[in-house]
Amino acid sequence: MTTRKYSSELREAQAEATRDRILDALVEVLAEGVDSLSIPAVAERAGVSVGTVYRHFGDKAGLVRALIPYAQRQTGTEVEAIPETLDEMEAVVRKLFHHYEKTDDLLRAAFASPPGRELRVKESKVRLGMIRKALRQIDGELEPDRLEHAARLGLILTTSDVYLQWKDRLGMGPDEAASEVMWAIRTSIDGPQHE
Repeated sequence: MTTRKYSSELREAQAEATRDRILDALVEVLAEGVDSLSIPAVAERAGVSVGTVYRHFGDKAGLVRALIPYAQRQTGTEVEAIPETLDEMEAVVRKLFHHYEKTDDLLRAAFASPPGRELRVKESKVRLGMIRKALRQIDGELEPDRLEHAARLGLILTTSDVYLQWKDRLGMGPDEAASEVMWAIRTSIDGPQHE
């Protein structure tokens, strides 16, 4: 006898709403500056059982890993495709900066917590790989050292922290800051060789 799995749009919507409520609670708990995250604290804040958190995320590591895609959905910073031209890369940077402009302080505080910083370091490795791939597509003849320098520069210059520096220290908006970042990336690709 085969068992048929029951599925409905309503049940899926309820599960998604529960996941989001748990992730909202995670952001709140992290924003309070916790050094050690606990599932019971997140469950209590979300108004769900500890078992519900485990059922949706598996374990604490799974819960924390879910924060990046959640934050990307909340801020609209998902990158749908790897840019193939510098113009496409500039469009991605502009999109990121416009969304960083709208990121709320609670989410920023969550990523500034020790668990949030650890997660950002891991995510940075993924983003660095995406930037390397984009730069290879843009200029397949870039020397390995130049590619690595440009990719690292691109990673750092496109973070929300650096965007806030463009905004706070120089009074730049998202478009102007994106133009400055792309000037730096173009210069790092086309500039003189450093030996």
